[in-house]
Amino acid sequence: MESSVHPEQKDTEHVRFARPVAASGIAGLARRVQGAGRIEAKGGKQELDQVVGVSDGRYPAADTLCFVDKPVRQGTIDRLQRNLIITNPAIAPSLEGCSMLVVPDARALFIDLLKQLEANPGFSCFTTLAQVQTGIDPTADVHRMAVIEEGVAVGAGARIAAGCVIKRGTVIGCDVTIREGTVIGAHGIALYKAQDGRLLRFPDLAGVFIGDRVEIGTSCSLPRGVLTSTLVGRDSVIGNLCNVGHGVRLGPKVWISVGTLIGGNVSIGEGSSLGLGVAVRDNVQIGNNCSIGMGSVVMRDLPDSSSVLGNPARRLPRVDAGPER
Repeated sequence: MESSVHPEQKDTEHVRFARPVAASGIAGLARRVQGAGRIEAKGGKQELDQVVGVSDGRYPAADTLCFVDKPVRQGTIDRLQRNLIITNPAIAPSLEGCSMLVVPDARALFIDLLKQLEANPGFSCFTTLAQVQTGIDPTADVHRMAVIEEGVAVGAGARIAAGCVIKRGTVIGCDVTIREGTVIGAHGIALYKAQDGRLLRFPDLAGVFIGDRVEIGTSCSLPRGVLTSTLVGRDSVIGNLCNVGHGVRLGPKVWISVGTLIGGNVSIGEGSSLGLGVAVRDNVQIGNNCSIGMGSVVMRDLPDSSSVLGNPARRLPRVDAGPER
């Protein structure tokens, strides 16, 4: 089995339904869940007959269901005209021309709908980032004390050690090494307190994609994403006792040292290195070829080639000491 993960398709990633669903059917389901009197339906410039899946409203894929409860950029609004959007009265005027279901608590309705749609018609095992079949390549070395759920793809030459747990929706590339006790694809913590007081949990529908020749140490945790997948780029290394949050995107050749904590939806560019015990706040964007010193706490975005150290992490001048090695 060859690795077939396409990180460049992030902006069109979505989770497909097991079969397309009529847009009118989703609207009807929303009324049953929410109460017909609390939903205002608005037609868009482009008529949407069928919905093929769900996507993140910040990166909408055409013909999918998504929610928007915060302002978005104009370019995103243009793309949203091919979606069915759940939104609230404050945001709806900015989405003029889009097909919308307007409700006071858009996020709560979206979560409630996902739970209903997860039961029927159900969702595909992998998001559109991967074009692979489930199964373990015959050349992979999987320890008998590892747990591999159904709905996992393991590539040629992969090595999975004792005590590992690989959950549904995970794609492991070729020549990947995963050491003892690591858990990949478990549910993360994505909670939301609805306006009616309910504590709701987002279903984790996206997956985890591990690129070729990645090495992951012992007792690491890489949870699956909610609507966008957790991605580890080719030739990256993750040291022992690391937590890589849901929806994190690691580029190729990223080095993460022992005991590092990375919050959800962080992006780390190609060739960047994180020292021992680094902590990165959720939603931070780190550029290519950055160097983050031991014990640093990263609270803000870092441009390419940044060198930082401290708590909070601060920029340092790059010092070229000695010859290249």
